[in-house]
Amino acid sequence: MSEQVQSIHDGIDLEDGLRLVYQEPKEFNRYYSIYYGQKYADYFFRRSPAAMIEIASIFDCGYVIMKDENMVGGVFLKPNFMADLFVIPPYEDYEGLVHKLVNYLIKISKTEDEITFRDIIEEHVPAYEQQGCQVREVNYWMIRPTQSMKAVLPEGYSSRSISSEDTNDIARLIMKSYKANSVYKQIGTKEDYVNHVEEFIEKYQNNIIMDECSRVIADKSTNTIVGVCLHMEFEDYPLIMSLAVDPDHQQRGIGRFLLTHSINISSKEYPAARLAVLQDNPAIKLYEDLGFIRNKSVADMYLVKID
Repeated sequence: MSEQVQSIHDGIDLEDGLRLVYQEPKEFNRYYSIYYGQKYADYFFRRSPAAMIEIASIFDCGYVIMKDENMVGGVFLKPNFMADLFVIPPYEDYEGLVHKLVNYLIKISKTEDEITFRDIIEEHVPAYEQQGCQVREVNYWMIRPTQSMKAVLPEGYSSRSISSEDTNDIARLIMKSYKANSVYKQIGTKEDYVNHVEEFIEKYQNNIIMDECSRVIADKSTNTIVGVCLHMEFEDYPLIMSLAVDPDHQQRGIGRFLLTHSINISSKEYPAARLAVLQDNPAIKLYEDLGFIRNKSVADMYLVKID
C-alpha cells in the first residue's frame, strides 16, 4: 500500500460529517460481501465469500464511510482509482457520496494520469456522468447451464488442444480479430497477448477439463490457426477467457463449434459455463442463440483530471 494511503488510516474528512476510515481486508469484507457482493449479484452472478475476500486483499484499499458515528457505506479508493462503492441502509444518498469521493480523488490523484472507476453498475452510471466521468467500456456477464451436446466442426478445418508452440500464432489471431471488431476500443500489444496465452498454458494445461475445453482451429488448406478458445476456472465455474475467430473465416460456424464443444466438455464436471462480452459486440447474438443469458451491464469509466 502506498505511503499516502497508509498515512490516512485514521480517517479522511469528506466534510458534512462524512469521513473515510481504512479497514483491513478481512474486516472490510464483512460489509463489502453483503452490501456490494450480494446486493449486486444480478450483475455478476458471482461474488462467493472466497472471491470477495480475495478481491479485498488484492486491492487492500477498502474504506468504510462514516456519517458522524454511523457507518453508511464503503469503497475501494486510492489515488487515480475507485471501485465498488456501496451504501448501507438506511442511508440512501449514493449520488452525494459519488460527488464527494470524486472531488477527493481529484485532489489526491496525479494530474498526468486518468482517474479510473471500475465496475460501475448500470443504474449508477448517471451519478458518475454528473461528475464529468465518461464511459470507457460496458460489459455483460453471460451464463448458461452445461449439458451434453454435439459440436459440429465445419468442413475444411481441424481442431486440437493448445500447445506452447501456438503461442505467437494465437496472440496474432486475437489481435487481428479484436482490431476488426469496432467494439474494442482498447487493444493490447502482441506481448500482452503472448503473456496471456503463456499464463493460460502454465496454469491450465494440468487441468484436464479446462485443457480439453480450450481449442485451436486450423484451416486445413494452409495449416493456419483461424480460431481459438481459452478457458479458465473462476469461482468453481469455467469461464471463457478468450474466444477469437479470424475475420476472414467468420460466419462459417467456427465460433459456434468452439462454444458447443466447451459446453459439452464442461458438463463432465461443472453445472454452468460463463463468459464476459462487450456491449454491442455482434457475438452476443450467437451466445444468446446458444442459450446464454445476459445479466445487467457493468461499466468501466474514467475522468481526465484538469488543473
